[in-house]
Amino acid sequence: MEREEKIPPREARIKVLTDFEDVDGVTCAALILKRFPNAVIETGSAKGAPMSGKYDIIVDLPLERSLEAHTWVDHHFATVQEGKCEEKIYDSSAKSAASLLAGYLGIEASELVGIANRADSVSYLTDAPLDFEGDYDPAWNVNDAVKAISSSEDFIEIAKALAFEGPEGVKRKFKAEISHTRGLRRGAEKAVQMISQKAQEQKSDALILLMPPVERRGSTVSGHIVFSLYRRGRIKASVVFYEGGCWINLSRNFYGLDASEIAKRYGGGGHRVSAGAPIGTEKLEDIKLELERAGLKPMIIDLRK
Repeated sequence: MEREEKIPPREARIKVLTDFEDVDGVTCAALILKRFPNAVIETGSAKGAPMSGKYDIIVDLPLERSLEAHTWVDHHFATVQEGKCEEKIYDSSAKSAASLLAGYLGIEASELVGIANRADSVSYLTDAPLDFEGDYDPAWNVNDAVKAISSSEDFIEIAKALAFEGPEGVKRKFKAEISHTRGLRRGAEKAVQMISQKAQEQKSDALILLMPPVERRGSTVSGHIVFSLYRRGRIKASVVFYEGGCWINLSRNFYGLDASEIAKRYGGGGHRVSAGAPIGTEKLEDIKLELERAGLKPMIIDLRK
């Protein structure tokens, strides 16, 4: 009852800041809209320019120094907590920020929370679809829509569709965007074949991937390459260098490293199997050494050419 008294009434026009770049962030926005249909949703990124402002709720983002909130909700390990807030809902063992937010808001949204949990832990029920045929995890519809957009307006429209129509609503309204993402995934298959063959020839079990400047962390192309190689049993760990940083990822069955610990040493953070750091290829040899110390044999693939 005490928690319910702290939460504003349903009709309140609360102001919320959430992560623009992933399924967890858009699911958090959907949960907010289910609870507060008049909410003002703004988006930010931990990898972009410093964030600032005052909000009722900040979720799935670090609490940076220039941010202020009534309530901050997050689950990322080693995340920044330098801003001001009256209440922190933080649990690094949670599968998603959406799971924490749903509990805080006191709403039953198992389908939406399940989507965020599976996406953020990369534990989808099926392989990534290359088209719209066959049965696949509906969480992919949300992921593939988010990956194709570039504006906050589209992000909010995805959140609205997810909140009130579910993942099928996202599929109907953003079919063109989803189709674009799946086209990129199909195009990445050639790189998967090439890298898989090289890994076999070189007896490598780790990958350092250098992506073209247009790529960003969590891109469809690099993500498809990495997870396809995991499924084939070719590699156990990967580091992807993209414009503005690097993404460190481990196969879920590999326990010889902690991605978040590596990321922390280079000014970043994240989870055990997936983390990021704001470093470029000037640290490539250091990262290669990190993998070798864990007994891995990394190979370097340069797709910038």
